[in-house]
Amino acid sequence: MTKIVVVDDDVFILQLISEYLKKESYEVTSFSSGKTLVEHIRTNRPDCLVLDIMMPGIDGLSLLTQLRDFTEMPIIMISARGEENDRIHGLELGCSDFLTKPFNPRELVGRVKAMLRLSKAGMSASDDRQAAGSADLCHAGNLCIFADFRKVTVDGQELNLTSREFDLLLFLANHLERPFGREHLIQQVWSYDFIGDVRVVDDLVKRIRKKLAEYHSTLVINTVWGFGYKATVQEL
Repeated sequence: MTKIVVVDDDVFILQLISEYLKKESYEVTSFSSGKTLVEHIRTNRPDCLVLDIMMPGIDGLSLLTQLRDFTEMPIIMISARGEENDRIHGLELGCSDFLTKPFNPRELVGRVKAMLRLSKAGMSASDDRQAAGSADLCHAGNLCIFADFRKVTVDGQELNLTSREFDLLLFLANHLERPFGREHLIQQVWSYDFIGDVRVVDDLVKRIRKKLAEYHSTLVINTVWGFGYKATVQEL
């Protein structure tokens, strides 16, 4: 059964959303705060998350940042404020869609269905790319990518990457010094009709850079100003 998690501190909205999703035969788990959300996501691996921005304690954007460190599941953010900056910030941090309160619950259900379809298409395309055969082994400086095993090491130490982080890093590492625009990278990593802001690529690159730096990788991702990104190997 498809698993959906809903997080909102407004009990009425939480119950309303949950009931509409349950009518579609989804398994729904609801939270009124984000206190235990991250651990629940790690343990249960749901298929989609509906996440409110404004909550007491840890807010939705902070939770989004934590979640994108280890999962690429669709995340639909909802907000009562309707400010464009919230939407832009959420998209930059990696949310899949954004909805402003008040909204029709049926619209939210429709968006959940759309995100699940796109997520399934993306996973299928990723499997197809692997079957088509990217290079089994890619060396770039002190970084090594084992494509068949979806494993990345730096000086023998394994990096913990999400699926999209891996796909983007592999693509850039296989095309060292060649710059690519955001739209092209989205086609390579998402591989379906993308819905959202192309700046999600910026957040993906930011997360990869952080992980590469932690392990002192000599492969780095450089910004090509006004265009996009390229991978290069630096001398130690």
